[in-house]
Amino acid sequence: MNTIQHLAQAKQPLIEVRDLVTRFDLKGGLLGRTTGRVHAVENVSFDIFPGETLALVGESGCGKSTVARSIMQLDRPQSGSIRYQGTELVGASNRDLRRFRREAQMVFRTFLLTQSAA
Repeated sequence: MNTIQHLAQAKQPLIEVRDLVTRFDLKGGLLGRTTGRVHAVENVSFDIFPGETLALVGESGCGKSTVARSIMQLDRPQSGSIRYQGTELVGASNRDLRRFRREAQMVFRTFLLTQSAA
C-alpha cells in the first residue's frame, strides 16, 4: 500500500458507534415479571480512528463498562449501530464477532487519587 492509499484509509474510522442504546430489564415479584428497566446507555455516538485510544471516564454505575460490553457484543444493545472496519456488529454472525473480538481489547483501569493529611 502506498502512502496516499494509507492516508485515504486512515480517514475511515476503525469503529463507528451511532445512537447506541443498551437497557436491562428489572425483574421482581414471585413470577419474575419485568417491573422496570435500567437505561444503562442512551444514544451514545463516537468514532475511533487508527492510532487513537478512547477513554471513558465517569462515576461508578454511569455506563462505561456497558458501552464497552455492548461494543464487544457481550451485552446486546436494544438499538444503534456499531461498525468495525465497515462491518456492522449488531446482529453480526459469530464468525464476524470472533474476528472482531480477536482484534479489539477492553482495558479497565481504576486510579485512586487521595490527598494526604498535612
